[in-house]
Amino acid sequence: MFVILENKIKISALIFISAILMGIISVGILYLVDENSLLYYGDAVSHLNNARRFVDSDNPGIIQLGTVWLPLPHIMMMPFSLVDSLFSSGFAGLVNLPLHALTSVLIYKIILTQTKRPWIAIIGGLLYASNPNLLYLGITAMTEAPFLLFFVASIYFLQKWITQLQNNINLKYILLSSLFISLATLCRYEAWVLAPALVLFAIFFGLKKSKNKKIITLILFSFIAFSGIIFWTGWNQLMYDDPLEFANAEFYAASSQAVERPNRDLLFLQPQNVLYVYGAASMMVFGPILLSFAVVGYFSHLREKVKTFPSSIYFFMILPVLFTLLTMLIGIGEMNMWWFNSRFATFLAPLVIILVSVALLRIEKFNKKVILGIIVIGLFAFQISSPTFGVVTHIDADGGWNYKQAPFAKQTSDFLYENYDDGEILIMTGSSQAHRIMISSGVDLIDYNEGIESLLSKSFFQEPWKYNKWIVIGTEPDSDSVNAVKFWEKNMDELMKHYDQEYENKFYKVLKLK
Repeated sequence: MFVILENKIKISALIFISAILMGIISVGILYLVDENSLLYYGDAVSHLNNARRFVDSDNPGIIQLGTVWLPLPHIMMMPFSLVDSLFSSGFAGLVNLPLHALTSVLIYKIILTQTKRPWIAIIGGLLYASNPNLLYLGITAMTEAPFLLFFVASIYFLQKWITQLQNNINLKYILLSSLFISLATLCRYEAWVLAPALVLFAIFFGLKKSKNKKIITLILFSFIAFSGIIFWTGWNQLMYDDPLEFANAEFYAASSQAVERPNRDLLFLQPQNVLYVYGAASMMVFGPILLSFAVVGYFSHLREKVKTFPSSIYFFMILPVLFTLLTMLIGIGEMNMWWFNSRFATFLAPLVIILVSVALLRIEKFNKKVILGIIVIGLFAFQISSPTFGVVTHIDADGGWNYKQAPFAKQTSDFLYENYDDGEILIMTGSSQAHRIMISSGVDLIDYNEGIESLLSKSFFQEPWKYNKWIVIGTEPDSDSVNAVKFWEKNMDELMKHYDQEYENKFYKVLKLK
C-alpha cells in the first residue's frame, strides 16, 4: 500500500513538473516572438490593474474588490502585480501556471480512480497539461486557470465522496467539494450553477444511502458551496445598494457590453448558432480526434450494465458549459466565428479528457497494443501541431491587441514611459483603453485620475489644471468616458489656456501643463 501511494505521489509530481516546464517553454517562445505576448488579452491587462489597485491606489484596501469581476483572481495576483517588472510585462499572471499544473494532477487522480489504469491516468493528465489553449490561459492574467482548478478539485472530492458512499457517508469529502465550489464561485460566474447542483447531489445520494442524522449535517455542509455567492451578493448590496450590481452595472456588466456589440445579433434566441459557434471553438481547442474519442467514451459509459460511476458526475462536469450556452442564448454571453471568447470552450476540458480515458479503457480490452499506441499518438497530434496553424485563445488575444485603438494605446504608453517626469495624469479614454496605457507607462496607478462617468463631479475633472500635470484624451473613448471627452472637446479652448499638446496619434492626445 505504501509503495502504491509513493508511486502515485511520484507520478503526480512528474505531471506537475511537466506542466510547469511546458508553461515556461511557452512563455519563452512567446516572449521571443513578442515581449508583449502576455498582455494581448485586454481582460488580462485589466485584471492586473485591478489586482495592483489593492495597494497602488488613492483609495487602497478592500474597497478595490469592486463589482462585476469576481475578486479571488485579483487577490491571488495582487502580490505579484506589485512588482513593477512583473506588472508591466504581464509576468505577474504566471501565478496561474502552478494552478494549471495542479489541475493536470487532479485530472490524473480523477481518471486513476475511474479506470484503475495508471498509464491512462498519466495520458489524461498530460493531455490537459499540454493543451496549448489551456497553457496560454495558464500563463496569462486571466480567470480561467483558477476557476478550472477549483472546479476540477470539487469534481475530485465529489467523486471520492460518491465512491465511498458504499461504506459510509464521509462528510469530509462533501465539505471539501463545497469549499472548492465556493472558491470557484469567486472566480467565474459559470461556477454559480455548481452550488445548487451540489446540494441536490447531497440530498439525492445521501437519502439514497441512509436516513440517519448524518444526512442533516451532510446537507448543511453542501450549502457551504453557496458561501461565495452569498458573500458577493452581500458585498454588492453593502457597497452599491443592489445585490445584483455586478449584473446591472452600466458600461461594465456583461449584459451592458453585449448590447453594444454585434455578436448578440448572431446568438440571441438562436440555439443553432449558439451550438455552432461553441462547437467550432471546441473543435479548435481540442481537435477532432480528442472530441471523437470523448463521444466514444460517453457511449461506452452508457453501455455499461453496472456503472462504475453514476452518469450524474458527467452531468455535473458539463454544467459550466450549459451555463455558458444559456448566457449566449439570452444575449449576455458572447462568442463569434473569429474566435472571440473562444476560451469559453476550455470549460469542456475536464469532461472531454475524462471521457477520452473511458474510451481508452474500452479499447484496451481488445489487447491490440499497436493500435492503442497509434491512438495515443493521435490524441496528442493535434495539440502538438495546433501552434502551426493557430491556438485560438492566442488568436483571440492577438486580435484584441491589434484591434483599432490597442496598438495606439501602446504607443501612448511608450510616450509616457519616456517623457513622464512627475505629477498626476487625467486619463479620459474609458477604462479598458486606460488600462492598456497605464500598464506599460511606468507610472504608479495612484498618479492616474480616470475621467469616467462615475467620477465626472470630482474636482480633478472639473478643474484639471489644479490637479493634473498631464492629460490623456481618447478621440474614440469607451462608453464610460464618452461624456467626459465630449465635455472637454466643447471646452477645449479653456483647456488649452493651461496645457500644451505634447503628443498625438490616431486615437490619443497627450497634454502637459504649461
